[in-house]
Amino acid sequence: MENEEIKVSVVIPVYNTEKYVREAVESIMNQTLRELEIIIINDGSTDNSLQVVEELAAADSRIQVYSQSNQGLSMARNAGITHAHGRYIYFMDSDDILDIDALRQCYEMCERKELDFVTFDAKTIHETSTSSGTFNYCRKGKIDEQKIWDGIELMHYELEHEIFYVVPWLCFTKHSFLKQYFGGFPSGIIHEDTIFVVQIMLNAHRVGYIPQPFFKRRVRNSSTMAASFSMHNIEGYTLVCTQIRSWTQQHVEWSAIIDLYLRKTLNSVIWLGHKMKTLEKIETYCRFQRLHLS
Repeated sequence: MENEEIKVSVVIPVYNTEKYVREAVESIMNQTLRELEIIIINDGSTDNSLQVVEELAAADSRIQVYSQSNQGLSMARNAGITHAHGRYIYFMDSDDILDIDALRQCYEMCERKELDFVTFDAKTIHETSTSSGTFNYCRKGKIDEQKIWDGIELMHYELEHEIFYVVPWLCFTKHSFLKQYFGGFPSGIIHEDTIFVVQIMLNAHRVGYIPQPFFKRRVRNSSTMAASFSMHNIEGYTLVCTQIRSWTQQHVEWSAIIDLYLRKTLNSVIWLGHKMKTLEKIETYCRFQRLHLS
C-alpha cells in the first residue's frame, strides 16, 4: 500500500504472547477500516510469538514484522513509531482485542471534527476465574461526547471525577500532532504509559470522546497489571512524575494541572501501597514531597 493511502498505523509490540497474539492481530486485520498498516515489533520473544505473526504477515500484505533484542515495551513502541506512515497512530497490545469497527469510527470522528486525538472506553476480560483485578474504564454518561475538549480542560475534568486513565490504547492520535509534541516512551521503567497520555493531553486543543468500550483488556495472572504493588512501582511513579514536573520549567501555564495530577497520583499510590511496610510508605511519601507537593 502506498504511504498516501494509509489512514492508520497500528503499532503492536509483541513479547512472549503466543497464546493471545493471533487473536489480537486478527482483531486489527478484520477492522472495517481497511487502509491500515500493521506494524509488529517482536521484542525478543523466546516463545512462538514470532512464528505466529510471521504466518499472519504472509496472509496480509498490510502487516510488517520487525524483530529486535528484548528492550521492553517502550522501546518497542518507539521502534514502531519510526516505521509509521499513517495519518493516525494507534498503539495496540498483543494480548488484547479491539472491536472491528473501532478504527473506522475513530478515524471518521477525527477527520470530521479535525481532532488531535479521540479517546474511548474499554472493558476487562479475565483469562481465568482466578485472575485478579477488576478495572473500570467506562466513562459513558460522565463525559460530554458532543463537546470538543481542550486537552487540559479534559484532563482537569477527568482528574476531578476520578476517570483519568493513563493508557495509550484508549487514544487514537493524529500522527503529525504526535510527532510535534510527543518525545517518545521512556525506557527502563514501569508506568511509562503515563508520559504518553499526559503529554498529549497537555498539548492537545481538540479532543473528542466516543462512549464505546472498543478495547477489551485481558487480565492475565502473569501480566504487569495483575502484579503486586511494590517499591518497583514507586520507583517508576517517581521517575515519571519527576519528568512531568520538569515540564513546568518551559510551560509555567501547566503548573496548576500538573500539581493536580501529582496530588491525585500520590493519593492513588498511597491507596495502592496500603500493604507495603511502614518504612516503604515513609520512603514513598518522602519521594513525593521532594516534588514539592503540598
